[in-house]
Amino acid sequence: MTINLIKRYIWLIDTINQAGFEGITFKEITNRWQRQYSLSGGEDYKWRTFMNHKNDISELFGIKIACRKSTNSYYIADREDLKKVSGIKHWMLEALSLSNLLNESMQLKNRIILEENPSGRELLPIIFEAMRDSKMLTFNYKPFWVEDDYVAPHYNVEPYAVKLFKRRWYLLAKYGDSPLKIYALDRISELDIEFKTFTLPEDFDAEEFFSTCFGIIVSDEEPEHIEIKVDDFQANYLRTLPLHHSQKEVVRTEQYTIFRFFLRLTFDFIQELLSLGNTTEILSPAHLRAEIAHIGKTMAKLNGKKRG
Repeated sequence: MTINLIKRYIWLIDTINQAGFEGITFKEITNRWQRQYSLSGGEDYKWRTFMNHKNDISELFGIKIACRKSTNSYYIADREDLKKVSGIKHWMLEALSLSNLLNESMQLKNRIILEENPSGRELLPIIFEAMRDSKMLTFNYKPFWVEDDYVAPHYNVEPYAVKLFKRRWYLLAKYGDSPLKIYALDRISELDIEFKTFTLPEDFDAEEFFSTCFGIIVSDEEPEHIEIKVDDFQANYLRTLPLHHSQKEVVRTEQYTIFRFFLRLTFDFIQELLSLGNTTEILSPAHLRAEIAHIGKTMAKLNGKKRG
């Protein structure tokens, strides 16, 4: 399956979705197709091609395109299906939809500002190949916290999964008899695939593995309930972009909102809470409240000094 074919799927989904409940006729679809020269290449959008794309979209993404007989218009049968597309398929849908939109707006390239590409992306093809073929990986690894003259040790690992977090790619892998460990791709060098194979445990589920974590750090601590109180302004940001899938809104007033989470307390999550600044109060657990207070006092002391 070529990237151009996937882009055509995304274009068709977007085109029909934008038409809303009323739908869009095949003639209107072909007219819009003709205007998308980067996809159409000037060729007509034939009925057979449309039907093939429609069936492929249903099979690949679980999104059903239906026809309203009274108007001969096409629409997304259940718009909730767009929200139900999970994991890598959802990510691919969003990424390619944005890519199509940007390609159509090249005249605005100096007015569209994007973040840099995720770090370590160039290693993904090798890692994906090893994961697909159940082959072990070999590489050198040098964490950020070691000295410059530190000789990076060599690892032979079983690649279980990859995760993107804050514009960095990470590999979850097993080294020998050790527990699963996270490796940052931008600290890996001399990456290669070994001939030796491994067997991924049948009960391994990457989403489940990270389900009680925020970010990429997986601690041995048991997950616990965490409650934070944020002002009404900050609450709007957390409602529209939750910090974690376990986030629940338990109290809401005009002045503040209390959110509850169920996860493991890790460095990543504490850093995220600190990023909320003075809009946020930790209600529970008590040890997290004390830790945040200690960090706050240290920062105040450090930044309260006069320089020079």
